[in-house]
Amino acid sequence: MVFTGVILSALLMLLLSDSAQCRRVDCKTECCSFVEGFPVRLKELRSAYREIQKFYESNDDLEPLLNEKVQHNINSPYGCHVMNEILHFYLDTILPTAVQKDHLHSKAPINSIGNIFQDLKRDILKCRNYFSCQNPFEISSIKNSYEKMKENGVYKAMGELDMLFKYIEQYLASKRVKH
Repeated sequence: MVFTGVILSALLMLLLSDSAQCRRVDCKTECCSFVEGFPVRLKELRSAYREIQKFYESNDDLEPLLNEKVQHNINSPYGCHVMNEILHFYLDTILPTAVQKDHLHSKAPINSIGNIFQDLKRDILKCRNYFSCQNPFEISSIKNSYEKMKENGVYKAMGELDMLFKYIEQYLASKRVKH
């Protein structure tokens, strides 16, 4: 787990770093309270990480895992799904491996980070409507809409072929080699 320190550091920086400012917001929902209260949890994450940061950073000389593409995806309309996947990865793979390989008696900060990540993952899933998180495209939604239209579905689908042609054209044009 040579690169775990950089990964944790980058993930922590991505997690609401811009909104970690102290401000007073009158929340009416549990999800609003979760978001507004997260700077306190972020402070706990950073505090736990500082206890192990030097060890992991001193053993890291690899390319970053969490790069600008990850940040772009987190900031996309699918951000809560991206966060869920990243947290799942850390909770199921990275943190257990770090605890298993750790020989510096620093299991407590890793466990603390894991507990906060677990809470974060739960709250992000619970609040996905609050975040207006869109699902990645799945053909099943189109098929379900089509089936609900019954025999009129074929008219709708065929009537939108020109739109499909336009989408195909735009997609293929975007893949053309630029001269």
